[in-house]
Amino acid sequence: MKVIASDMDGTFLNDQGTFDEEQFQKQLDQLGEKGMHFISASSNQYQHLLGLFKNVHGPISYVCNNGALVIDERGVIVHEEIIDHLILKKALDWILSTPSFAGAEVILVGRNGTYCNLPEDADRFQASKYFYEDMQSMADLRLVFDSIYKLDITWEEGGVLKRQDEFNHKFSGQLNAISSGMNGLDVMVDGTDKLTGIQMLLQSWNLRLDDVAAFGDNGNDFEMVNAAGEGYAMKNSAADLLQKVEKVTEESNNDQGVQHKIDEYLG
Repeated sequence: MKVIASDMDGTFLNDQGTFDEEQFQKQLDQLGEKGMHFISASSNQYQHLLGLFKNVHGPISYVCNNGALVIDERGVIVHEEIIDHLILKKALDWILSTPSFAGAEVILVGRNGTYCNLPEDADRFQASKYFYEDMQSMADLRLVFDSIYKLDITWEEGGVLKRQDEFNHKFSGQLNAISSGMNGLDVMVDGTDKLTGIQMLLQSWNLRLDDVAAFGDNGNDFEMVNAAGEGYAMKNSAADLLQKVEKVTEESNNDQGVQHKIDEYLG
């Protein structure tokens, strides 16, 4: 394996949102010495991912917002996939008027900021600030004119799979919703996912998917895990991913399952 691609929450990170920084610094140094690459492949925005790795030093590439923003080891933007503004407005109109989507917290993740339909004093707004530190409250998200990478839609309760199917039926060929964990959906331009982001990085390195070991724990990880030379669902993965992936890690995210696998690849 020449590339390690890992989801973050529930995969590389433990349930407290941390990892063994000292061990990973050694691993990152060794990966560099061996000409190997590490990709942080996440639904999270770039600024949040940078914060996770602020105490380690070395080349990391980022597939952010489920592939809508790809940044290489030099910090250079390799790809951006922006949602067409008219399609975005149509989607927001539909979300706000569809009964099954009632009560949704909607976050727009943009190039210049992040915008939410909940008031700043709402508990869910404050909880979301862990992932989106620069988030602004907006009375009407249709008035946002930033370039938007992704919609993050979450509910306090209720399953998301039926809502996912309903949304994808409505916006087939334009937008695609995938389950993200934490009772939510991530919505990007149709055809955009973590796998497409990884493929762009591989092309720049003259490498193939056979060279990749990928790790994930949720529905938005399936494409990259399924296509990788060695793709693993975490032991603690969501049931829908475990049903579709052949290889499962022996250890969970709380047992540093990914970091232990990296040690195996480093020999």
